[in-house]
Amino acid sequence: MTNFPLAGSGTESFQEDSLVVGGLTDFGNGTLESGQDLVRGTVIGRVTATGDLKISLQTASDGSEKPIGALVHDVDASSAAAACQFVRGGWLNKSLLTWHASWTEALQKSAFDGTPIRLVTPE
Repeated sequence: MTNFPLAGSGTESFQEDSLVVGGLTDFGNGTLESGQDLVRGTVIGRVTATGDLKISLQTASDGSEKPIGALVHDVDASSAAAACQFVRGGWLNKSLLTWHASWTEALQKSAFDGTPIRLVTPE
């Protein structure tokens, strides 16, 4: 494994598992809201009032109901908010994404409409 800087605060091991499989790949950095321990590939949204990121709930009304990407690394923010990196553009392997239970399979198909993310099944 190769170590890469994560949000300018340390290093994380790159996990080569084909989460991002092509397209015009783009990554962003942010802060994962406290109280969450999420795995790589978790679909996240942005809370409008704070700008923080959290798992996207389809039934939310705080802005996080609109997915903006998926976490690139496991992030433990269970006791405090934590820096994170997420993919916000490219072709994502849909079988490696982790969705909140509020997202049905039918809703997942249109979740990234209007974003540069495309869900694919690699062959």
